[in-house]
Amino acid sequence: MKFLMKASFELSGEIKDPAALKKHIDDARETLKKGVPKGEQGGEITSVEIGVDRVALTLESGRHVRPHDAVLRIKKRLSQALGREQGIGVRRVTVESYETWYPLDQVPAGKITLPFVKEIEIVDKTAHIVFDELDETALENRYPDRILKRLEEKIKEERVSGKAEFSKRHSESEPRLDRYKLRKDPTSELARRNWVKHMGRGVWTILPAYAALWRAIEDVVMERVARPLGFVEVMLPKIVPLDVQKKKGQLFGIPNEMWWVCPPATRDPAEWERFKDTVKITGQTNPEGLMQNLAPPEFSLAYAQCEPFYDIWEKRTVDRDKLPLRFMDSYGPTWRYESGGLKGLERLSEFKRMEFVWIGSPEDAISIRDEVRDKSIEIMEEVFDVEWRVDATTAVYLEHAGEAVEGEDRDYARTYDLTVALPFETASRPERELEIASFHVHEDHYAKNFYWKEKKGRALWSGCAGISPTRWAYVFLLRHGFDYTDWPSEIKKLIGEKLPNLPDGLFM
Repeated sequence: MKFLMKASFELSGEIKDPAALKKHIDDARETLKKGVPKGEQGGEITSVEIGVDRVALTLESGRHVRPHDAVLRIKKRLSQALGREQGIGVRRVTVESYETWYPLDQVPAGKITLPFVKEIEIVDKTAHIVFDELDETALENRYPDRILKRLEEKIKEERVSGKAEFSKRHSESEPRLDRYKLRKDPTSELARRNWVKHMGRGVWTILPAYAALWRAIEDVVMERVARPLGFVEVMLPKIVPLDVQKKKGQLFGIPNEMWWVCPPATRDPAEWERFKDTVKITGQTNPEGLMQNLAPPEFSLAYAQCEPFYDIWEKRTVDRDKLPLRFMDSYGPTWRYESGGLKGLERLSEFKRMEFVWIGSPEDAISIRDEVRDKSIEIMEEVFDVEWRVDATTAVYLEHAGEAVEGEDRDYARTYDLTVALPFETASRPERELEIASFHVHEDHYAKNFYWKEKKGRALWSGCAGISPTRWAYVFLLRHGFDYTDWPSEIKKLIGEKLPNLPDGLFM
């Protein structure tokens, strides 16, 4: 491993005593050995050029005290000495060139690109990396170390990602597809019956009959899962600040799957006049003109719904003896930029979810997750009567944070998925099944990311479970059909004697 940097210091005035400056640089060599293990090599200054108001250095290192750290140590020392003795300071540090020869455990399968990198060449498991556009902020925040870490992550992600990497059957029902009343995607029939109305890509208006089914399913989940297990309702925001998404990991893990919220660049009506006039005159929506009047995104729409939960405890100290706490949120929808054609109601851009979240000890996190899972299975068995299975799978929340996951070597699973079999291939994806719920134990993943503290230093773990009335209603309808008299009594009791609907003959 080798690092090589050429850097320069621009001073605020002319150097009055070059010899004194040279001595301070020589003394700084000792600071580049601090923190280096015995017998290991620290940073080295291999050349010095002193000009009128500028100092140029060449820095080299192995693993320890790399040049991006060394140059800041030298700057601090020179700033103090020159200010005291010669009345000048270091105005700025400029990286003229910086490269490394970095050993890799694995060679990437294809070409890898990274920001702040001009060139990457890999020969015999050694990456020659030429860094680019590194300013002082980049040095202070140790971008080079983060770049190298990201390189290793991307190589690992090529080999390890996706739920197929780990899947183990937990439980399953007997075959039941022959009981399903509907044998094809019901979306078109739902629209024909005025139970739904398509409005935009993956967005549907849910009309009275289907809304009643959604609400009844939500009530079943409340009565059979949330209340018996001690969950209390909260209302989590559905627009999430970018900083929270960064800590959650989704900002850099799945930005391509999220919807982003841009505020107006200004509220001044005069600045919007051209856009408004163009829409009025052309009769077109003019999205390009709209973009010109928007500021950069400040929020995302909630992708997982649980994001604000982790922010509640950020940088706060809690007493684990007062835990666990169990919250449930069904306040507003979830948004995802789904792949595929989004032709049916099984996958939507905007959809309804009930999010269960909890915090407590490791034992609490696991047991609560298992209870929510088991109660959900009871509903599939006792109310829905669909063909289902539960699989222990790769921890999807780590995948969403852009972290490669290699199987499971624990005596518990971090993620379970509840999947229902379908009697046809969906319109949006070539699948004959639909995942309708997932149940997670995060361990201390979010405790670390959001800097939670426990007053006695004990572990704080969290978990979440997502149950979607949208998808549950879809598979319920496949099993029980459109004839309300055939629906299970538990659902009809919650809706009433008659399924609400729009009047016959309303539309001509």
